[in-house]
Amino acid sequence: MLALLLCLVMFGALAGETQTLRPTSWLGDIVCADSLAFLGASGKVVVVALPEGRVVNELPFPGQVRALAWDGKGVVAAGGWNTVRAWRWPEGQLLWEDGKTEVSVRCLAFTPIGLLLGGGANGGVLAWDAKTGERLWTLQAHASPVWGLAASPKASVFATAGSDRVAVWDLASRSEIQTFTGRAWDVAFSPDGFLLAAGMGKILKVWDTAVWLLLWEVWAHESCTVAVAFSQDGNLIATGSLDQRAKVWEVSTGQAVWTSPVYQTILSAVQFSPAGLLLAGAEDGTLILWRP
Repeated sequence: MLALLLCLVMFGALAGETQTLRPTSWLGDIVCADSLAFLGASGKVVVVALPEGRVVNELPFPGQVRALAWDGKGVVAAGGWNTVRAWRWPEGQLLWEDGKTEVSVRCLAFTPIGLLLGGGANGGVLAWDAKTGERLWTLQAHASPVWGLAASPKASVFATAGSDRVAVWDLASRSEIQTFTGRAWDVAFSPDGFLLAAGMGKILKVWDTAVWLLLWEVWAHESCTVAVAFSQDGNLIATGSLDQRAKVWEVSTGQAVWTSPVYQTILSAVQFSPAGLLLAGAEDGTLILWRP
């Protein structure tokens, strides 16, 4: 009971305020699960407790962890140069490893049908059986790196972001079903699968996935919008940018509801926790916490 009261007090104190931490010297990606956050670091995945940001565990990895994914059922995956690993959480047991990707995996996403997808620096998308690690197929999605990757939580489609376009793919046939031309850095589906958001240059764009109609777009940042994430309730979108700021947007209106201070580094990873806490991270290890 005392621990619960302390947690509530800390959460209340954080509401509307910004807290800056430095849990690691390098940070590549962020995913959240329950009251924990997994941070991609050099040589490991750092596990921190939320909202206090205390390091509670580490999972070893051979190199920098540039991509993370959480399946919502107790499996966390990490990717980097030539390696993808998956662990069972909270046991921390290594489930499988693919140590021969021969490419830097820059983004990861679990699908509802039991696949783990990875976007490579060579423009390819790799697919593994999420349980066994068996590599199932490879798709050449872009001519240059896949910067962002997202799987719809409700439909058998996934989206990729590259220097030429946002592409939407059918999972079964791996055929491209939608194309949105322009340099894109990241993509994210809403939790209900009804919306797709993308950071395209300085612009944040949001589409209706039923008919792929552009609902709204906004000049989000003064430099490229490199990270995009929906809140768990689907009401907010967070963005991170080369302009060294993070922002939060109201999905229903496209209006900004929060803008971070300018930091001394690029905010290249954003994520909401299930409790609504925003995490924004930078490669120098800076971790920013903000609760709407």
